[in-house]
Amino acid sequence: MSGAVKISGGAGPGPGTGPGTGPGAGVWTQALPVLAILGAGALGASSGLYIKGLGFSSLAMSSLRMTVPFLIVLPSVIRHGLLFGKPGISGRLFAASALNAVRMYLFILAFKLTKLGNAVVLLYLWPVFALVFDSARLKRPLNRARLAVLFLASAGVVVMNLHRNFSLEGSGLLGSLAMILSSLIFGAIAIVFKDALAIMKETDTLYFENAVGGLVFFPFLLAEIPSVPLVHLGIGIVYGIAVGALGFGLFFYAMKRLPLFKYSALSYTEIPFGLLIGMIFLGEAMTLNQGIGVVLILAGSFLAMRLRAVQ
Repeated sequence: MSGAVKISGGAGPGPGTGPGTGPGAGVWTQALPVLAILGAGALGASSGLYIKGLGFSSLAMSSLRMTVPFLIVLPSVIRHGLLFGKPGISGRLFAASALNAVRMYLFILAFKLTKLGNAVVLLYLWPVFALVFDSARLKRPLNRARLAVLFLASAGVVVMNLHRNFSLEGSGLLGSLAMILSSLIFGAIAIVFKDALAIMKETDTLYFENAVGGLVFFPFLLAEIPSVPLVHLGIGIVYGIAVGALGFGLFFYAMKRLPLFKYSALSYTEIPFGLLIGMIFLGEAMTLNQGIGVVLILAGSFLAMRLRAVQ
């Protein structure tokens, strides 16, 4: 074949020239986690469309989001012998799984009660909470830099809700509070799942992320199926596959391979995706104070991840 490369002397390929080890392979190795987190961000940002568009309650939607990926990865986990956990960290994994079930219910409730864009932005308070949890875990005081991060993020939440006058009569503020609590929980369990990914496959970590919620919420889904159009169930299953299995599978793939700061910075792409989806598909508008609040929250979250990266 014209242009074929000949290997002389029968010595075989030199270092770095074997399959999957050339310069092109190196580029792909670096690019795939980046593409994975961008894809995960786009899929995650679509969550609100499913949650707001389907006729299921928050409990049943939590099942669709968690039971579907749980069943998808279950055979793999059984083959790996991890059905009841991994020695040494089983307790932490199942505790994180239980907390994630609570987080997922609050997450879905928030999308039902507040604007899609608002919910996505508040979700990204989790890096600030993770910074606080890391400081407590490592017994590091909240110095001026960390306090500044907390102030920025807190100010952002306040400014975003100024137009509501913090009246508890509206569902928007209650939705915001639900998402803040959801992001607080995620800030804690993200540390557990990051540690688990160092010794486990992504599919196994996905199992523990969904195990408790996938079982607990399933009866609520079964109870509601007869009263909901069948097409809603089909779309709900697509939601579980697209966001719960594929989206979080890509999320864990990137988390396992990227440095913490780079991974976190790239994950913020979910916010513009979410804002655009809300504006295009749901006709959501953004007030001036909400825009300023978004900037403050993003600044606080970005600085939080930078501080964690240099710890």
